[in-house]
Amino acid sequence: MDGSKSFLNRRAMLATAAAAGLIALLPLTAQAAALTGVDALDTPSILVKSPASVLLVAITRAGNRLVAVGEHGVIIYSDDDGVSWTQGQVPVNVTLTCVAFATPQLGWAAGHFGAILVTADGGKTWTMQLNGLQANQLTLQAAQDPSVASSTCPCAPLAVARAAHFMDEGPDKPFLSMLVLSPQHVMVFGAYRMTMVTTDGGKTWADWSLHIYDKYSHNIYGAAVIGADYYLCGEQGLVFCSTDAGNTFLPLAPTTSVTLFGILGARDGSLVVFGVAGACLRSTDGGKSWTTIALASQDDITSGRVLRSGTVVLITEAGALFKSTDNGATFTAVPGVTTLPFFDIEEAAGDELIIVGGAGVTRLSEKILNS
Repeated sequence: MDGSKSFLNRRAMLATAAAAGLIALLPLTAQAAALTGVDALDTPSILVKSPASVLLVAITRAGNRLVAVGEHGVIIYSDDDGVSWTQGQVPVNVTLTCVAFATPQLGWAAGHFGAILVTADGGKTWTMQLNGLQANQLTLQAAQDPSVASSTCPCAPLAVARAAHFMDEGPDKPFLSMLVLSPQHVMVFGAYRMTMVTTDGGKTWADWSLHIYDKYSHNIYGAAVIGADYYLCGEQGLVFCSTDAGNTFLPLAPTTSVTLFGILGARDGSLVVFGVAGACLRSTDGGKSWTTIALASQDDITSGRVLRSGTVVLITEAGALFKSTDNGATFTAVPGVTTLPFFDIEEAAGDELIIVGGAGVTRLSEKILNS
């Protein structure tokens, strides 16, 4: 796997379609409440005096509420477009890397040590549904299933050896991205192609890594639903697409050799991927070919959003903000933002952009995009 500068290092530190893979089910919800023997999984998140000032990795909308997650299991939420923030109750002290909601009340977060958390009250309180020890057991069970011998996935021949390695290493692998597809259907992706799926709202989980056609276990950093299809991206410029509701993820045409952190779908149907050292590429043919998009930055592009206006925005770890008003064909730098590390961005219910990163929350008026 490639070395991918500080953001990658921080991430590493810090239905019918599903039926074929649900052979690896375990009743995990009750088990997850028991002590794991891993301090970070058995210790609640730290309480902080200024919740909007801690290192935050990801942010999302839950209706009109904003919910952000970060280091030490900190999860915070805001009901006033990011002006004030309240810390939620979280049972783990691990870096959380991704968060998404199915409804304004029901959502999931995930992160290091294989932790997957759920909330039913909009982010105020969270419980653990899965941990890394259980995830490793599910991966081993899936790899040992007799159906793997006839699988067409290129990773199948290495499945047992990979699972055994996971068991030997313990719960050290983080989840890095997720797709919350419905209140019942959630997919969570992470390091070394670690993938878990539930189709019953998290009552049971199954390993889904053998449905991603990646022979070698690359990290998966970005996941998105674009149109009717599901997309993943990660190390070495790999991009995968599922056109069958997540049953199989097939590789698209090569993009670049460097790690990708995210993928967006612009208003005109084009795809935009971005990642290490200012890498940004665009496809107008569904990923059959890619064009490099020049940005005035060599810093890692850590996240992006398509705003309600259709403007595409990207942020960097150096605190830069770029905008595109032509569906990602060109980007220009937005002046006068900051030099703080940016990790994720979301659009508030009003006209604010809420950015989270190394210094916590940064709140910007969208008017800055017109400057």
